[in-house]
Amino acid sequence: MAEIETRTKIFISYSRTDKAFASDLVLGLAACGFAPYIDREDIAAGEDWEKRLTGLIAEADTIVYVISPDSITSGHCGWELAESLRLAKRVLPVVWRPVDDATTPAELKRLNYIFFSGEGRTFAAGLSDLAQALRTDIDWIREHTRLAGLAQRWTARGRSEALLLRGDDLDAAAEWMAAKPMGAPPITDEQADFIKVSSNAKVEAERRAARAKAGLLTAVSAAAVVFAGLAGMAAWQWWNAAAAEKKAVAANDGLRSANIRLGAEVWLRTAPSDAGYYVIDKGWYPVAANYSGAIARVERSGGGHPAYMSTGVLIDGGLVHPRYQGQPLLVLPAGVTPDLPAAPEAPSSELPAQDESLPGDTRGFTEPAQPQHMATTDEIDDGPERLSVTFPVLGSQSAPIAGVEMVWRTPAQLGGEYPFQIWRLDKPPPFGWRAVSREDIDCEAPDATGGQRTIAILGVAVPVEGGASEQALALNISDMLDASVVQNILYTHSTNKASGGAPVFDLATGKIFAIHVASEPDPDRAGRRRGNGYSLPQLLNIARQGIEGAQLGQLCES
Repeated sequence: MAEIETRTKIFISYSRTDKAFASDLVLGLAACGFAPYIDREDIAAGEDWEKRLTGLIAEADTIVYVISPDSITSGHCGWELAESLRLAKRVLPVVWRPVDDATTPAELKRLNYIFFSGEGRTFAAGLSDLAQALRTDIDWIREHTRLAGLAQRWTARGRSEALLLRGDDLDAAAEWMAAKPMGAPPITDEQADFIKVSSNAKVEAERRAARAKAGLLTAVSAAAVVFAGLAGMAAWQWWNAAAAEKKAVAANDGLRSANIRLGAEVWLRTAPSDAGYYVIDKGWYPVAANYSGAIARVERSGGGHPAYMSTGVLIDGGLVHPRYQGQPLLVLPAGVTPDLPAAPEAPSSELPAQDESLPGDTRGFTEPAQPQHMATTDEIDDGPERLSVTFPVLGSQSAPIAGVEMVWRTPAQLGGEYPFQIWRLDKPPPFGWRAVSREDIDCEAPDATGGQRTIAILGVAVPVEGGASEQALALNISDMLDASVVQNILYTHSTNKASGGAPVFDLATGKIFAIHVASEPDPDRAGRRRGNGYSLPQLLNIARQGIEGAQLGQLCES
């Protein structure tokens, strides 16, 4: 019996000019325990090379693309790269001979290079780096290859129900989708459709089973006078079937909800770095995928200020009062009057650092043109405060939701605390929403000096022509600067307008520890800005003590 190949399969794309290097690379990767192959050894004379190459690329777990001046200009290599991206394969570019960056395809520029040449570089050093990259997230990558093959076979055979995923294999596929690592290849539409149809088939099969059992109950009940015991048994079977159906529907809804969040449009922003580059922790993707259904775009008016936009985040109402357990409540900074057009000498020293959710925040940095409205004194609205809430990732599913009741606001006597509000909405959010729970909150006190802690701020993105759409979120990556004051946590500036109210995450844990409120010029770094956040545990503890009848202790001690 032939031995089944269990090693990681690597397809090497190269120019014929680099044949000697590609051959050495095959030998080196094989010695490292991989299964590398190249087209010159795997395509027979007279064979349809495009069809065969597509098959070889589809079977590979990773594509290694050898960069050289000849490969960059090779139509053959360009076709292999395009086919690899079409099949959503992970591509690792290795630099054998340097090339002019201006001639490099954009699809390669956005990837991290592995260098086999250059000052201080040897073949052994490059091979070591490449082997380490190939082993990163390899279990997820292998499953990507396996599911892609199953989905392609399912499509090729007319989407046959007999080829759908079932049982534990289906559950594992749903978990695989939700666990996509940063930098991994995208989940293809064909894969997502294959898993969704498999899940729907499972739900329908369980519904048919439930109806059959319910029919058995009806038949037995007709003879209940004689077979009372059997009627009781049938009732028990019906209850079990109904419970199974409910569980299956819940599982399917969970998968649909995860699919919505995984499909979120996310624009990545990073703070300026003194090193000239920025290394982003791998935890950013779970943050965006897990919490995109909790982020709201809030259009605010009334309350003594002009209309403006900010970010809000949903929390489980049970965090602040038992009567709201299971209900989504919206947390956001309280409105403050933004700077109004005035003579340059007019001070604004009595205002806090300007909330980036407010119009006109252009102090100290340059932003791309964004449709932000500058208020005038004529636009101040002294009427009751009003909220119009939409969910960018879920927004196409429903009309805006209104804030119906302000459950709590920071008491006026707490002058040293940044003002926040918690609102109840007039109807449930659209399907796919997710509320922050106790398990999502980081109760560990952050290192006061910031250290090497990398954070992410997930908020709404301001729609820009040629850029973010109405359904987009912005994921802003920063470094912690100072967390010694829980009411004024400082980090490098990376946020966009309308970020006020966005949750702040520790990328190492994926948990929320603060709410972003503002930015300001950094007194310690000329020409730079810094962001300000407010501790989420601190905010919730004040609310738990301030809402009448809550009778809750400290959040992180409960």
